[in-house]
Amino acid sequence: MILKLFLALNILTTVFQPFISQRIPITSSKPEIISIYTDYPIDGTWVQIPKGTKKITFYVDAENTETVLFWLIPTGTQTWADRKLIGYDIRENQTDNKFTLTWKIDLPCLHDHLYIQAIGEEIVEQEVFNLYME
Repeated sequence: MILKLFLALNILTTVFQPFISQRIPITSSKPEIISIYTDYPIDGTWVQIPKGTKKITFYVDAENTETVLFWLIPTGTQTWADRKLIGYDIRENQTDNKFTLTWKIDLPCLHDHLYIQAIGEEIVEQEVFNLYME
């Protein structure tokens, strides 16, 4: 009985060996922010918004991304706890790589960070821009 079991396992191992030793390439599902742009020019990491502007639209092109979150964070140190989620956009289908947010500015002035998070299956990628209103 043990000999039959040994022979059966040996035959199965020999038959399936080509499939067992094959390596399946791992595809990356890491979110990647390709570009970010707004209604107003970006100078480095700064976006100058004209005084009196009531709304601004942010555009994000991102791959391997399910959702993009847009956070407004005051400038200064240790202000993460003071962040405010001003909006988000969710991928509509498998080929959708474009995310947008039109934000109605409800502040008299701006000198804040815009923290953009691209969320994938298990990983988050982020970019930070500085917003100021003159």
